[in-house]
Amino acid sequence: MKRFLAVIMLFVVMIFPGCSSSRKIETAAIIENVSVTKEHGQLYYTFYKLSSDEKPHKTVIPASSFEDACRLAKEKYIPHLSLAKLRLLLVHIDLKDRVMQDDISYISTQTYFSPVAYVALCDGEALRRVGDSPGILSTVEEKLRLCQKNHPSVKLDYLSIFNSLQRNSTEGVEIAYINSDKELKTDIKKIFRKMS
Repeated sequence: MKRFLAVIMLFVVMIFPGCSSSRKIETAAIIENVSVTKEHGQLYYTFYKLSSDEKPHKTVIPASSFEDACRLAKEKYIPHLSLAKLRLLLVHIDLKDRVMQDDISYISTQTYFSPVAYVALCDGEALRRVGDSPGILSTVEEKLRLCQKNHPSVKLDYLSIFNSLQRNSTEGVEIAYINSDKELKTDIKKIFRKMS
């Protein structure tokens, strides 16, 4: 009887290999912030991953648009890209006419973006400071909300910017501008719908 049980146990062990063929759980690369800059005529989209480290992990992708940057990120640079928790899209002030409308239009058609992601223009120093410290994102969000409280016409999220651009072709849309002299400050800039 004992031999019979031992043979059955051996048979069960051979049939069910346990964890040896299990798959490793893939973890998503959760993006918290994206900034857009230009250097030597080339646009660069920098994706900052959610991280507990003091300095956030970043991936810089040369691309002609946010749509291209997302595609390249998924294909080459960040295989498990997730933009569901995106908090901020920060665009260098010099690029507001070049990329803002096209990137906002693209984001507004995608269902996987966080609907509460803020969009703002920034100067170079503000972008550098945001890239250096993950804790500064909360400060930037607070300043953006305060800017909107003081100026209710300011649009903060990409859906309200997109909708306002579609309606206000000649008046323009007021959005927040973050600049950094000694500290981060907010101002207001207008963007206008590109006429086809």
